[in-house]
Amino acid sequence: MFVDSHCHLTYEPLIDALPEILQKCKEAKVTNLLTIGTNIKSSIQCSEISNKYENIYSSIGIHPCESHVEIGRDIEIRSLYKSNNKNIGYGETGLDFFRSHDHKKRQIDLFETHIQYAKEDCSTVIVHTRDSDDETLSVIKNHTNNKNVRFLIHCFTGSISFAKSLLDLGCYISFSGIVTFKNTLDLQDVAKYIPLDSMLIETDSPYLSPHPLRGKANSPENVAYVAQKIAELKKMNISEVGIKTSSNFFKAFNI
Repeated sequence: MFVDSHCHLTYEPLIDALPEILQKCKEAKVTNLLTIGTNIKSSIQCSEISNKYENIYSSIGIHPCESHVEIGRDIEIRSLYKSNNKNIGYGETGLDFFRSHDHKKRQIDLFETHIQYAKEDCSTVIVHTRDSDDETLSVIKNHTNNKNVRFLIHCFTGSISFAKSLLDLGCYISFSGIVTFKNTLDLQDVAKYIPLDSMLIETDSPYLSPHPLRGKANSPENVAYVAQKIAELKKMNISEVGIKTSSNFFKAFNI
């Protein structure tokens, strides 16, 4: 009934407990997972994991905070993507100027590279955006007239205004456990605003454990807590949220 659209199964402690995690997912009615690459090494591992487990998909990409480290390897992104038909998206890519603007041009260029590959392969771009609303919108706007590429904004924490601009461009928006935190009332208002037709849910595990599990390592089965909060905010049944966000996942990634 639920899909975790963004988790990092190559990270500790998840990588060492995949069979146990999948059993917990089964018990929690989490049917599918998307494990996300953040550099070439983790992308290779993600592809290997999806190749091994039937209900796990993978993405291939270089995170913006890794952009200045992974120099000269951009071409490997596409060849790796095409090596496994369970690689269903490009990313995690995007822009992150939270700590520094030192590598701004490199981040933008790498973001554009991921988008170009996605256009060529009729794929989906998984977007990380932090302290970069205007720049992220500017890049995406340059490509939304191309029907071969789709955009998913992961772990959304922005404003209603930013969300509206993204929705106007046809983007999907995903919420993580942050929306369950007691002090994120503004984000909860955004979740109320965004139509369920445009929404996905995720854990971003092993990070961002939802309430009431904060302080513990997160895990994909906990995506059900995100669904429960969305259902509460929208005054819906949790099964409706699970079914619709799962359907959106398969539509967003053209599965």
